[in-house]
Amino acid sequence: MNALITNIINNLIHGLWFYSLVLEPKHSHKKTMGISAGAAVVSQAVMMVLFMWMYRPTLPFWGSISAKMLYFCGYCVTALIFGVAFVFLMSASEPVKSLFVLSAYCSFWTVIYLVISIVTNTFAGAGNLAVWGLRLGLNLPLLVIFQKYFKKKMQRMYKEIQIGYGTVAVVSVFAFLVMTIVIFYNEKAERHDWLYIAMILSTGSMMVIIHVLLLRFIAQAGYADRLKQMQLHEKYLQAQISSYEQMEQNARQTRHDIRHHHMVVAEYAREKDYQGILSYLQEYERLETEKYTGAYCKNSVVNNVLCTYIGKARRNGTEVSSDIRLGDTGEISNYDLVTILANILENAVNACDREEGKCKMEVSLRQKGSKLIFICKNTCTGKVKFEDGIPCSQERVSVGISSVRCCVDKYDGSVNFSAANGMFTCQVILNSTGNKNKVDRGKNSC
Repeated sequence: MNALITNIINNLIHGLWFYSLVLEPKHSHKKTMGISAGAAVVSQAVMMVLFMWMYRPTLPFWGSISAKMLYFCGYCVTALIFGVAFVFLMSASEPVKSLFVLSAYCSFWTVIYLVISIVTNTFAGAGNLAVWGLRLGLNLPLLVIFQKYFKKKMQRMYKEIQIGYGTVAVVSVFAFLVMTIVIFYNEKAERHDWLYIAMILSTGSMMVIIHVLLLRFIAQAGYADRLKQMQLHEKYLQAQISSYEQMEQNARQTRHDIRHHHMVVAEYAREKDYQGILSYLQEYERLETEKYTGAYCKNSVVNNVLCTYIGKARRNGTEVSSDIRLGDTGEISNYDLVTILANILENAVNACDREEGKCKMEVSLRQKGSKLIFICKNTCTGKVKFEDGIPCSQERVSVGISSVRCCVDKYDGSVNFSAANGMFTCQVILNSTGNKNKVDRGKNSC
């Protein structure tokens, strides 16, 4: 009976913790709480079945399950039920991100369990007032502290940083497996001497240090990603400066040459060759327009980005066609527009530079209702490998795709990549209205 009460307390604590650990909920708070409570009930129901198998001689397979086997099965079933519920039902994050949070909590729980086991000199299934009091006394205050002081910070970091979770998830899961082995070793220990206590505490401390370092690794990965974006914006600004210098040079050249053009027109006029004047002026207008081409849209920031990269592509010999129909961009910040357009266009320009032979780019930016749709296509003859819809081929190193996705998420949008018929396509869809609060909260996120 004591073991059953201990198990009920464990599932109650797990349910509360997993509800609190959902940093990107898939559903409303009420539904999330219901799923967490349901996982606790299902886990407890499975444990009740195992208990009945152990203590009811009238049931099939009676006597075939020992106390240690009961503990092992309950441990695995609890981890599986709560893990599936958390990763696939409660959290809207990518599975690898949710897996990291799940394994970090499980590792934390094993440390709490081992500390209680040492303090009370008890083992699996043991239960008394001291064990119950410590499990509630250690978990509930920590849960309150997490909710009040750390959850919002973790949510901000969790949403802002989109890279590095694959590595940390693997390391965290490995740490949890090590702690699981320590727990089962603890079950076979005949006594808790000082050497044994030192070993357990050292192992638990190591686990804590590992997860602190993993969080620092994630933060450093985020800093590196933001640095990369700052460097991209710096390159964009440098390109703009070069563009303005070229425009100034063209203007000086035009002012210098204007008197020569006047002389030519005057000569045509003296000869009364009016058709010659018209032809010359048309040619003059065409050449001057080519010098100052680049009026793609009224949004000066977007126009500058398009001028910079389309101009660079054309100077590199890439044939570029554009369809820009952009009006009011609504609540989409210019910073996010630069991040999205500059990253994708730079990737496209660099990809064309790596191709042999004639290349082309197609750029489309238009609005449809409250949605802003950006499509960029470029020549791509090599094979592109995709993982979870993201290009990861060595031939096409994706610069800043994580930042693009971060910006897109702020506007409840989508970004899709595909490669077919010798062309690589990136399509971005943003919702330009109804996201003001979300943008204000996350304008510095990426």
